[in-house]
Amino acid sequence: MPTVSVIVPVYNVRQFLPRCVKSLQAQTMDDFEVVLVDDGSTDGSSQLCDELASSDSRIKVLHKENGGASSARNYGIDNAEGEYLSFIDADDFIHPSMFSILVNGARSLGAGIATCKNVRVDEGAVFDVALKKEASGFRTFSCTGIDALGFALLGTNVSGSLCDKLILRDLLGDMRFREGVIYEDALLASQLFPRCDKVFVTTRPMYYYTVRSGSATTKPYDNSAYDAVRIYSEISQKISTDYPEIEPQAEFRLLWAYYTAFDRMIASSDYQSIPEYGATLTYLRTHTKRVLRDPFFRVTRKVGAAVLRVNVGAYRQLVLKGGK
Repeated sequence: MPTVSVIVPVYNVRQFLPRCVKSLQAQTMDDFEVVLVDDGSTDGSSQLCDELASSDSRIKVLHKENGGASSARNYGIDNAEGEYLSFIDADDFIHPSMFSILVNGARSLGAGIATCKNVRVDEGAVFDVALKKEASGFRTFSCTGIDALGFALLGTNVSGSLCDKLILRDLLGDMRFREGVIYEDALLASQLFPRCDKVFVTTRPMYYYTVRSGSATTKPYDNSAYDAVRIYSEISQKISTDYPEIEPQAEFRLLWAYYTAFDRMIASSDYQSIPEYGATLTYLRTHTKRVLRDPFFRVTRKVGAAVLRVNVGAYRQLVLKGGK
C-alpha cells in the first residue's frame, strides 16, 4: 500500500497537466501513487494521461464521463489505495518536499490532517522558477481540529481548501465531496477538521494555485457564484450548534461569502436583474454594523460596507476599481 494517493481530476487541461505531473515526479518521497481521473476531456488530456502513465508506474489513469471536479475526486477516492490522500488540481503544482514534510509531520503527531500554505501564481508560472521564489520565516505548529477550522474560516495559517492538505484515509471514511457545487472542499474540510484531535500545520508555501481567467471562481456571475453563500450558511449553522467557540469566525466567513457573491453580481452591467441581488443587498446593509465592529475584516472592507449602506453606485465603482 502506498503512503500517499494523489488524486488529480483532469478536464481539458492539456497545457497544464505536464507541469503538475512534473512536480509530483520531483517529490523527495517516492512512496506514493498518482491517480489521474480523466473526467471526459475533449482536448487531448485523456490521451496525455495515458502517455504519462505509460512512462511512470506510479501513475494510474481512470476514465469516466464528465461529471465535474467533485465527481472526479470521489471516483478517485474510491479507487485510491494510499494511507493518506492528497487532492491536487491539474492546473496547479507543488513543492518537491510537500509530501515528505506533511507525512512526517502527521506521523510525528498522530494527526489526521497535515496542511501547508498555498500561494497564487499566474497561468504561465514555470515550476522551477516558482520554487526559487520560496519565502522564509514560516511557522510549524500543531493545534486541535476545531482550532484549525477556526483558522480556515479566517484564512489565517490554514486555508479552507483541501488541495494543500494531506488527509488520513481512515479519517475520511465514507465522506465524499458534494457534487454539483463550488466551495465543496470548504464544506468537506469543515466536516473533517472536527474529527481530528490534532492537526499538523506549516505556513511554508508548498502548494502553487494557478489563477485562470476561466476558472469557476473568476468567471462572470452566474447562479453557481452563490454557492459560497449556500455552503457557508450551512457551515455557520453547524458551527453555531456544535462549536460555538468559533462562531465569530463562522459569522465572518459567511459575511465574506455574501460580499464575494455580491461583488461578482455588481460587476455585471445588468446586476439589478439578478434574482439574488435584492436579498443580498438587504442582508449586507442589515449587517453593516456587524462588519464595522468585526476585528477580522480589513479596513478597506469596512469602508466598502459603509459606502454600500448609503450608495450602491458608489460601492460598485469601488469594486470595479478594486478598492473595496
